[in-house]
Amino acid sequence: MAGLEYVVRPAVFPNIRPTPSQSVPQKDNPNQGKATISGSSGKTIDLPYSYSISASESRQSEIRRRVDVARVYQVTDDQGTVNKDNFVDISVANKIWMRDGQAVTPNYFRRIQSTDNVEIREYNMIVTNQ
Repeated sequence: MAGLEYVVRPAVFPNIRPTPSQSVPQKDNPNQGKATISGSSGKTIDLPYSYSISASESRQSEIRRRVDVARVYQVTDDQGTVNKDNFVDISVANKIWMRDGQAVTPNYFRRIQSTDNVEIREYNMIVTNQ
């Protein structure tokens, strides 16, 4: 039988394994899924650790200042000569009193110096903040 072909087909047998058992849903529990809130005996809870912080901030306000009044003359760029016809009068603070809440603190500043083009006209004028 040299010219014949053999066709081999797999044999199909019925499924002999048992099917898994079907799970039966549990009966509904009416208390399932509800939150239970209960109270304590009314005693105070004593915390072993306590932390507290407090902060306050106030703005400083100026009460008064002590100023020197000076006259500053123009200096020419080319020769450095002082032009007495062109000037500016300025007030330069040398002490300022500040109030922070109830405390009053003075702040001191360097005084203006007299030079060739700076002439001090008045010293230690007190100006109050209204």
